[in-house]
Amino acid sequence: MPVQANSYEFYAGHMRQAFSVGVGQNGSVELTLVDVRRRPPRVVAGLRSEPFVLYFKSQSVVVLPQNTYPFSVGGVKAQDIFIVPVGREKDGVIYEAVFN
Repeated sequence: MPVQANSYEFYAGHMRQAFSVGVGQNGSVELTLVDVRRRPPRVVAGLRSEPFVLYFKSQSVVVLPQNTYPFSVGGVKAQDIFIVPVGREKDGVIYEAVFN
């Protein structure tokens, strides 16, 4: 059974890989997946029982505003992901995506 693109396992298997993120008409930027973290499990109706968080890093000085963007990896569409810029380092911008 293939791993679903909205799962912790999918993203953990793509650590340190570059994702293409669609911006505007036919434009894209590259974000590298730098961390995947599990959150504490929970049982709440309507929410994922095993939440996780992704951290991406961009080498660009341009900061993408928080928004939902189409992500793909290895030429295959992963899914649309809501990202938020959460920090800037000397060599890039850090973005967070929370899967609740």
